[in-house]
Amino acid sequence: MRKIIPLWLIALAALLVTACTPEVEDKFDQSSAKRAEESITQTQQLLTSNKAGWVMHYYGRLDLGGYNLLCQFDGDKVTISDEESKTATSHYKVEQSAGTVLSFDEYNEVFHYYSDPAVTDFSTDGKPDGKGFNGDLEFRVISTSADSIVMEGKKHGDRIVMVPLEAGSSWKDYMDKTLAVADSMADYNNFAIVVDHDTLPATLDQRCLTVTGKDGKDFSVPFVVTPKGYSLYEPLDINGKTIKAFDYNGGSEWKDPDNANVALVPVIYPLNKQFVTNLWCLKYSGLSERAQAYWDISYAIQEKYKEDTRYLFLGNYETNWLYGKNYGLSFSHVYGNTHYEGTLTIDYELIGNDEVKMTYVPQRNVPNASWYIRNYRYDAIIYPIATEKGRTFKLSCDNLRHPTEITMTDVDDPTNVITVYQDFVSWPFYY
Repeated sequence: MRKIIPLWLIALAALLVTACTPEVEDKFDQSSAKRAEESITQTQQLLTSNKAGWVMHYYGRLDLGGYNLLCQFDGDKVTISDEESKTATSHYKVEQSAGTVLSFDEYNEVFHYYSDPAVTDFSTDGKPDGKGFNGDLEFRVISTSADSIVMEGKKHGDRIVMVPLEAGSSWKDYMDKTLAVADSMADYNNFAIVVDHDTLPATLDQRCLTVTGKDGKDFSVPFVVTPKGYSLYEPLDINGKTIKAFDYNGGSEWKDPDNANVALVPVIYPLNKQFVTNLWCLKYSGLSERAQAYWDISYAIQEKYKEDTRYLFLGNYETNWLYGKNYGLSFSHVYGNTHYEGTLTIDYELIGNDEVKMTYVPQRNVPNASWYIRNYRYDAIIYPIATEKGRTFKLSCDNLRHPTEITMTDVDDPTNVITVYQDFVSWPFYY
């Protein structure tokens, strides 16, 4: 049976609750509108106060690392210069939008380059991929001080930091020193991070440091180059050490400024190890006539059906996330507006310092490889590179510290010669 509570009793209870509830004091001395206005004013004043300008560590696609942009704010105009000393001036504003937001709201040739999805310089095949650098134009201001302005991209969420340029320092001097630091490591492909008595293999690619841990797994962190060295996007934690940067001390010496026993050291591996641990592109013009003759078999079929091979990679590559990375000859085949990828799997054996045996293992091919072998004779493309019995190659290169080209000469058939390239090559049958 439901109980009926008299109305007078409910009213009395409500009165008592009201009478006993203490007053809630306002946490803030000012209204939210006033605080927002002051935040905008303070941010604006901070941006314009440093006449030398600001260095923006700009990130978009984190796998490509960060870039330096020099910014000088004057009134409602901002002048921006990039690492190639291109300069452009446009309008900007600081506004309220769920917090203080710095918005580059007028087209700027330098700045908008990093947010333009039609830019092809950051795509893997030199074609528009609808992403570009994935940069932002609007940034939520997270914190401000005389030493830094920390922001977050409104669309993609990348952390962006601006630090003031020292008074009297020229933009040209800053960029010259930065590029000199970048060049000091450009002559090496492989590195090691030394932490106390441990050594971990590492590589640098597109301003991204990839480290192989003790468990054999890779982990990467992007960085931006500064006149001092490399400033990491986020700290690396290795063996209880927190690594935020590597300072360049001249020559090939790079040290963690906060940890005396942590260093980044260039390593020159034997050529065959560099060959199998990096990714290489192939093209028709890099083949001897004997190797070209096998490629011609596949090309004749592709030409008949007006289709093309978009790229050919030799190395450890992931064409399909379901199968992870596989070592071998990886390809992309264009059918209409669709790209199909696959890997013809290879086992390798290192012999000495400059020889490698390449053995084709068709049983481990990653789909769609088998289909393209049957229909477009991709078996003819891989044949000069690897067979089921194995091919042994003598390797030579243009620069052992940083090979950009490696020439493979078949030990048993010196007329079978293949040159592979570090630079990306699209449409390999046409180059």
